[in-house]
Amino acid sequence: MLLIACANVANLQFARALARSRELAMRAALGASRWAIARQLLIESTLLAVIGAVAGVFLTLWSMDAILALTPPRLPRFQEAKIDLPVLAFTTFAGLLAGVLVGVWPAWRISNSKSISLALHEAGGRSASDGPGRQRMRSGLVITQVALAIVLLAGAGLTLKSFWHAENAPLGFDPHGVVNFEISLPDAKYKANEQKDAFWTQLLQRVQRIPGVEAAAVSANSPFDDWEEDSYFHVTGTPPIPPGQQPSAEVSVVSPDYFRVMRMPILRGRGFGPEDLPGEKGHSRSIIVDESFAQKFFAGQDPIGQHIDDNETLDKHAPPMTIIGVVPRTRNEAPGEYNVESLHLVQEYLLASQHPQAENHLHVRTQLRDIGPLVAAMKHQVQALDPDQPIGQITTMDQDIALSLAARRLTMVLLGAFAVLALVLASVGLYGVMALTVTQRTRELGIRMALGAERRNIFKLVLGQGMALIAIGIGIGLIGAIAAGRALMSLLYNVGALDAGAVVTAVFSLIVVALIACCVPARRATRVDPIVALRTE
Repeated sequence: MLLIACANVANLQFARALARSRELAMRAALGASRWAIARQLLIESTLLAVIGAVAGVFLTLWSMDAILALTPPRLPRFQEAKIDLPVLAFTTFAGLLAGVLVGVWPAWRISNSKSISLALHEAGGRSASDGPGRQRMRSGLVITQVALAIVLLAGAGLTLKSFWHAENAPLGFDPHGVVNFEISLPDAKYKANEQKDAFWTQLLQRVQRIPGVEAAAVSANSPFDDWEEDSYFHVTGTPPIPPGQQPSAEVSVVSPDYFRVMRMPILRGRGFGPEDLPGEKGHSRSIIVDESFAQKFFAGQDPIGQHIDDNETLDKHAPPMTIIGVVPRTRNEAPGEYNVESLHLVQEYLLASQHPQAENHLHVRTQLRDIGPLVAAMKHQVQALDPDQPIGQITTMDQDIALSLAARRLTMVLLGAFAVLALVLASVGLYGVMALTVTQRTRELGIRMALGAERRNIFKLVLGQGMALIAIGIGIGLIGAIAAGRALMSLLYNVGALDAGAVVTAVFSLIVVALIACCVPARRATRVDPIVALRTE
């Protein structure tokens, strides 16, 4: 954005200096040195840079408040963002430096002796014109703006498409109507596993009796809670694997009704039942796996009844775990939140009673639209069970999912805003160059029309010149878009670095805006009166 703005300002500075070429020529004729003329132009551009920097500071302060107001309060660390003195000083310095550098080049080029001599030669009445070198330079600046705009537009298109894929990716469970309660038991009070298991068992029994509750369950790690536990394992009966090379799985510790709460069907086998509870006759270490686990390690076999050794277990004499069921694969975090490998981990579910936890998420499925009474009843049941036990954060599953996508959504919005602004700046720059070109070529266009050129030919001439710049800029911009897409790969989900839809949309948008920007000067060129143009010259 800064480069596009600098290119735009440089073009405007060139146009402004060219319009004052006769004035500058008179100053030179009266004895002003090239440095004096350049210094005057530089002071003027610096003053503009100061005004722009001050305006930018106020705009930044306002936009920061607006962005924070639109940002979910639970977005990690973003609410801590602020404009402090170092940030303010750096951005102000960067704005001033950009303004000065942009002003130096036009000032030095305009103040050279060749430009002044040309201006003095034209002072007899002809309009100020531009040399081929300066025309190429201004055209190059427009091409630069167009190329950078293509890069930003394509990048915005990629992030938009990526966000759409992330938001609409199948979850593997139904989040609607699920309320989550975070509860953490103090270790000093609940030291033994039996105490922890008794608390969760009794709490679930109480919660099930609350009016409006369809089902309730606990899990050690809730979907989209920014916490993930992995565990190495070994499939019993397969060749030994060296340490560090064993396969790993994403582990969830859940109570029996977890799959009912999440509306996850049992694809094969069964869910956790009374026979899996500790102390029951025939009790064994039970485990439920997802379908990707079954396909990867038991392709062509029935996974039910197969055994797994848990390498993370400290008790080396513990029996292997027995697979009792297969459930759909679920998505437990927003794509891009963790490394790519985590999105392809197979999933295991362990029974909470066999692995009691001090910290759990209590999931309650309800059809109540107003969860206020449910929350009050939950607090009452917890207090009845343990008067000293508080409830932590209370959210709905929909809120957790929205929060996990908040950072990606914010990135998409900001990049989209920058892309639109870049499109506007590029079109303004193109319009400025084409308008100046028409002004400088008034005499030429008048002669062409006097010699019989039709208005549509004049229109095509001016329009063609502008679209040629656009075509070159788009070609260069596509190369930059490929590089930008590869740089954004870590932020993209199910979108390639050069997505055809995003690129075509970016190019089409720019062409439409460019046509509008070129048509206005081209239409004005067709209205040139040959007699007035020649008389003026």
